[in-house]
Amino acid sequence: MSHASTSPGPSAGIPPELSRMADHWGLLVGFGSLTVLLGLAVVLWPGSTLVVLAVFLGIQLLVNGVFKIVSAFAASSVDGGVRALLGLAGALSVIVGLLCLREPMQTVVVLGLLLGAWWVVSGLIDIFAAVLGDVREKAWHIVMGVVSVLAGGFLLVNPELSLTALVIVVAVWLFGYGVIAVIAGFRMRSLSSAHLGATPAPAGA
Repeated sequence: MSHASTSPGPSAGIPPELSRMADHWGLLVGFGSLTVLLGLAVVLWPGSTLVVLAVFLGIQLLVNGVFKIVSAFAASSVDGGVRALLGLAGALSVIVGLLCLREPMQTVVVLGLLLGAWWVVSGLIDIFAAVLGDVREKAWHIVMGVVSVLAGGFLLVNPELSLTALVIVVAVWLFGYGVIAVIAGFRMRSLSSAHLGATPAPAGA
């Protein structure tokens, strides 16, 4: 007697778009690891100056922008609106990263306001993209967005921070955002492995 073959739907494993992104889980882990390392560099750099801080931030924002743009293209099965949000966030991140590297922009107040505004906008985009997208690990992306919004809001409310205080805020954000990205990347890997292991073999006659 033949058995009708069944294919697992999204509820039986991870969604198709996450399966596709799981092939790139290493990018997310690498991005998160680099972010954490930049946070360490900000804290441990001897005699950290505003120029050093701006350079590290510029590097992180440029990498973040490239990562989001790649994610927008890689997740081809995700809703077009979500992909557009990811692409927009990536483009804005690259622009803000370049502004951080501009020497005339390197004053504590200007850098704090620029960074605060970007974190709020980026965090909101991350939250909206996670809520609108059908991604099982959306909770991690929402947490990353909330972290950015809180850090950005703090900078906007307190624009007159000293360099030391700004370094602390930036380091905390880099650590928090980076660790969450690493955890999310490994979760995507484990979910992908579990999904492949649970895929039923073709039914025989």
